[in-house]
Formats: sequence, C-alpha cells, structure tokens
Amino acid sequence: MLAINSIVDYTLLVPITEDSAIVELCQKANQLQVKSVCVLPEKVSLAAKELKGSKVLTCTVVSFPDGNMSVIEKESQTKNLIEQGADEIDVVMNYTKIDDTDYLLEELKSLAKICRENKNKLGGKITLKVIVESGLLSLQETEKATKLCIEAGADYIKTSTGKVALGAELSKIKCMKAIIEQKGATLKIKASGGIRDMKKIEEFMPFVDRLGIGYKTVDELNTL
Repeated sequence: MLAINSIVDYTLLVPITEDSAIVELCQKANQLQVKSVCVLPEKVSLAAKELKGSKVLTCTVVSFPDGNMSVIEKESQTKNLIEQGADEIDVVMNYTKIDDTDYLLEELKSLAKICRENKNKLGGKITLKVIVESGLLSLQETEKATKLCIEAGADYIKTSTGKVALGAELSKIKCMKAIIEQKGATLKIKASGGIRDMKKIEEFMPFVDRLGIGYKTVDELNTL
C-alpha cells in the first residue's frame, strides 16, 4: 500500500456508473485506506451508506464541471448533498468570472458558511475544496483565485476538475503555495487533473496536502 493513500481522494466521476461499481469502489477504498471516495452527486447517498462506520470520507462535486450554477443553486446543491451524507464538498468556482471579485467572494463565503455549520460523519466540519480550474487561468488569475479562497474561508484550493485539457501544473501549485505562505493562511492545496504516475506525484508532494486521482490510476500505483 502506498504511503500517499492517506491523502488521496479516490475518484470516480463517470455519469453512467452502475451502483455495483460504487459499492466495489468503496470496498477497495477501505482496503487502500484512502482519505475519501469522490463520486458524482447522484451516487453520494450510496457511497455514504457503503462507507458508514469507515474512516474513509464521502466526497462529491458541486456545479461540476463548468462551475456556472448560480450562487443559490450551489447553496441548494451543497445543502442537499450534505443531507445525503457528503463529508467533503468540491465546488467548481465560477472561474469565468475571475475578474468579478465581489461575485466570487459572495459565492465562496456562502458555501464556506454552510460547510462550517454542518458536521461530517467523524464529527468535524464539512470540508470545502474550491476547484479553480487553474489550467485555464494565468498565474495572475491563479493568485487572485488563491486570495479569494483564503478570504472566503475555504479549506482547500483545488487545481482542476480533470475535465479540461490542462490539469494540475507545478507552476500554478507553486504560485498558490507562495500566496498562502505570504498571507500566513491555513488554506491547503489539492492537486487534481492529469495525475497518472509517481513522477508527477513526487513533483507535487512538497507543495500539496491532498491528491485527487482517478481510482484506476490509484489501483495501478498500488500494484507496482
């Protein structure tokens, strides 16, 4: 078993996934002792049921993958998913509005508040990770997104949905880390998108706190 498993979000975000695949995913997640299982919203209740009594958390996505839901829609989906058993929320920030600081701050603050006011199955607050789709942002925009996540009170800034051509990049992750250290903030970093080998993982590890990796890749890496 890999040492990194404890910080891995074991991910399966395919719309046509059968329930049996989710059950198997959760069983394997327990064996591997990963941090969480990340599934689509429609599979949250099933995953939460399968992981009941386990230390493995249930993670899901909000406004995925485009991030263009309204603030009210994101709030509603977040509340609903928490009620269904989600322990962690990975929300896609409306990154197309990166220049509209007021809008994004309202969006992220409202979601952070919802997460703070609810508990996960282990008794801690719900974790909020903000997907900023950094592969589509410039370094300057990445700095802005990081500052927004800090100010809003998010727990993590996450690089990518994994649904665009360019996922996690070391340059953007270093940029995020520099801003966090400069601000003396507690914001953590989740690298996700295009992570398929140990070389990439080892490249990111000095700078990140969590890894979002497709379950097939995790399985392969654990058999090496």
